[in-house]
Amino acid sequence: MVSRRALLAGSVAALLAPRAARADAPIDDLLARIARARAPVRTLQGPFTQTRTIGLLATDVRSRGTLTLVRPDRLRWDLDPPDDVSFFVGPEGVAYRGPHGQTAAAPSSARLAGALDDLRALLGGDIGSLRARWDLSVLRDDATGAEIQATARPDAGVAPLASIRFALAPDLVRPTRALLVEGPRDRTDVQFGALVVNGPVDPDRMGPPGSAR
Repeated sequence: MVSRRALLAGSVAALLAPRAARADAPIDDLLARIARARAPVRTLQGPFTQTRTIGLLATDVRSRGTLTLVRPDRLRWDLDPPDDVSFFVGPEGVAYRGPHGQTAAAPSSARLAGALDDLRALLGGDIGSLRARWDLSVLRDDATGAEIQATARPDAGVAPLASIRFALAPDLVRPTRALLVEGPRDRTDVQFGALVVNGPVDPDRMGPPGSAR
């Protein structure tokens, strides 16, 4: 028979177990903790480096840019020159501004734009809302942060991406990496730099080109 002392010791050990021991915890637990961590966040902004791998090209395409997120639903994704392109995601939809100032409501020339709304949810929105079109699973959940795999559901229609692998810092607020996989040979690897939480953002920068906010 197991003694009461042994039972008590086992219970205490379970409570004191590090997060690393819970790496296979249900996705619901991780999403709930991310939601709590994001609750006080109003803005998130900072640099990123983006590497596009396209199977038809001999070399990768590397770009630098700036992420600006205003919760709950606005994202601006700026690529520095020579790309000199900006994408806007908000309640109005997805918009685009090109290097010569041209604008469009639905950019079709960049597959990245088709995934930006889902990326916005991963960066600062309700990740659980993606379940209608994505299967979500936990790849890592420990003292170094967390990583989520989103795989497009075959019954959700045509998706702009096959999968997204998304990593967060230990604070569960700042993203560290996003790997957007379009196919076996086409992907975009985004590495985030030092991101600022709740810094000031000019609201006029967060609407689609030509809009008044």
